[in-house]
Amino acid sequence: MDIEKVLEEMQQFLPAQPAVRFKVKPGQPGLFDCKVGGTPYFPKNMEYPRGKNHEFADQPLFLLAQLNFEKLPSIPDFPKKGILQFFIAGDDMYGMADCCYGEKLAVQENFRVIYHENILTDESMLLSADEIPQYTGDGIRLPFSGTYFLVPQEPEMMPPKAQDYRFGEAFLKVYNKYADEPCEDFFNLDEEIAEPLFDSDDDNPEALIGGYPVFAQSDPREDEALADCDVLLFELDSYHDDDVKICWGDVGTGSFFIPRENLKALDFSRVLYNYDCG
Repeated sequence: MDIEKVLEEMQQFLPAQPAVRFKVKPGQPGLFDCKVGGTPYFPKNMEYPRGKNHEFADQPLFLLAQLNFEKLPSIPDFPKKGILQFFIAGDDMYGMADCCYGEKLAVQENFRVIYHENILTDESMLLSADEIPQYTGDGIRLPFSGTYFLVPQEPEMMPPKAQDYRFGEAFLKVYNKYADEPCEDFFNLDEEIAEPLFDSDDDNPEALIGGYPVFAQSDPREDEALADCDVLLFELDSYHDDDVKICWGDVGTGSFFIPRENLKALDFSRVLYNYDCG
């Protein structure tokens, strides 16, 4: 059987999605740059994001990543301007809900997603590094060490990945049209067919917006309560070399998802945040 033909045909059920990948580069990004870590762009007249639970109750959160859409190539449904930020707690769960599943993953308690639609260019109106509120508790645990530029690459159309919870059903709809012995369970496919499907489409860790996610374990959107979070808003993978040190637990991935209609409306109040590791 021509598996490439099956993968191409299955896109009528699970189509390729536009995406922008980022190269992660060491450096000292400025207030307005796309970046991991560092000092966030933050107006002085706004309330700084703080946690709500456990040791981070009323404690300031840390900037995980910042995206300036005025410096990014455009893809459908994503903002055309403004700055989008992801803040997380520096606790054992990196700000993710400690239930690890269900609706709580989309409740912004120890993480926060903030969108600044109109960017202030007068830096006197923004918090300086010295003015950012500081955590006063004991110990900080973050999935990154240092600050890094996020350098956008050219937009692409990304085919579906096997880790997406919708992949198995879409794949079998086409596979069973051609198989001598139809398969009822995607995870019962012969190993020589299934294993290549889970291979990464490249060997390089990535950050990206749009496209399809990867998971070290399972897709939390298998829970019907989270199935509406159908767009990958942002993903940051583990990466470690002499210059870049990003590690989610035991070499996992951090991902944020949003309902498409919310994204188009620039409403970031409902975002699913999940990280997992092997």
